[in-house]
Amino acid sequence: MLSRKQWIGRQWVGLPLALAAVTATAANWEVAPRVQAGYRYSDNYRLYLPGQEVEVSGAEADVGVTFRTIDPRTNFEITPRINATYFPDEKSEDSHDYYLTAGFSDVTPRRRINVPFLYQQEDVTRSELPEATSGGGLGEPDTGDSGKFVERNRRDFFRIAPSFAYDLSQRYRMELDAHYLRADFDNQLAGAQQDFSEYGAGVGFGYLTSPRSALMVRALASEYDTNRTTDAYGGELEWNTQYSANSRAYVRVGAQNTKPENGASDTNVIAGAGGQWATQRNRLFLDFIRSVGPVSAGTVVERHQLRLRIDHDVSQRFAVRAGARLQRDEQIEDGTYPKREYAIGELGFEWRWQRQWSLLGSYNYRWQEYQDEPSDRSASSFLISIVYEPKRAQ
Repeated sequence: MLSRKQWIGRQWVGLPLALAAVTATAANWEVAPRVQAGYRYSDNYRLYLPGQEVEVSGAEADVGVTFRTIDPRTNFEITPRINATYFPDEKSEDSHDYYLTAGFSDVTPRRRINVPFLYQQEDVTRSELPEATSGGGLGEPDTGDSGKFVERNRRDFFRIAPSFAYDLSQRYRMELDAHYLRADFDNQLAGAQQDFSEYGAGVGFGYLTSPRSALMVRALASEYDTNRTTDAYGGELEWNTQYSANSRAYVRVGAQNTKPENGASDTNVIAGAGGQWATQRNRLFLDFIRSVGPVSAGTVVERHQLRLRIDHDVSQRFAVRAGARLQRDEQIEDGTYPKREYAIGELGFEWRWQRQWSLLGSYNYRWQEYQDEPSDRSASSFLISIVYEPKRAQ
């Protein structure tokens, strides 16, 4: 049986091979580096209870480079990125976090193949407290965070989710998808951070109500491995539409039966509704999801999640942004994980004084409450930084 490090190593080995294969056939490549450096302050970095706050201030840097193909049909993109912090008065909170995102897509008039990939190695202050605007795309719930902190820890996280869609005719469509994710922690901390994994698959059949809209029926199956194995089966009905290349919306509703090992089964509603719309100067993202999945506390929860993001270009050089996330987690059966409520709101701006250089500023406020604790928690944080993008287009 492979150790955790051996397993992760094999994933990394596979990526250069895929990259080499695409390089051999791709006509053009684009390389886009990005360097960000600035100052961060937080009055409660780990979102501890009142009286236990850890205040930090210091430097933060984020460096990444994107390699992508330029092709109208087949595309491959990969982005390695490093984030590092330095807090002179709280050096125990310093961290070096590593990220790798990649994706392959192949699109023809009748067929669509998509393979997104994500790898993260980061401190739990980031993995357990999601940002207002982080997470998956429209209709894709975040998974894994429990918000629990016992001691300093790190998480390795891997996710891959291939999908295939094929238009059987002008009116009928078939979809197949699968996903696998795994989280491993340096230290196993009962009730806070424990290894977990999830794999699942879905089969869908749809009717195209118009050239841009479809009504889909899907069958779903998953297995969650936390401190025990949990099987899940269900189905959903979804309507989606594509207004333009950058604007779309969906509504879905369904049910899932979840059966823990040596435990009672539970049936939960799964649902979602949202959209993303873009105009010349504005972009709006709104998504509400009700889902079931594992968290790092070693259990499976029902999660209600609302994400909102608004971007407005005041001018060609200056833009303002706002984002929010509201989240509630409840264990699907009686256990030790209390009901959790989590919220974060963020305001920010970007001033691009030159094509390659910009100034970013952001402020966020976090709040969290567990049902079994005497008080809620809150934290304020801001980051101001300079960004250099040498390959940025006008």
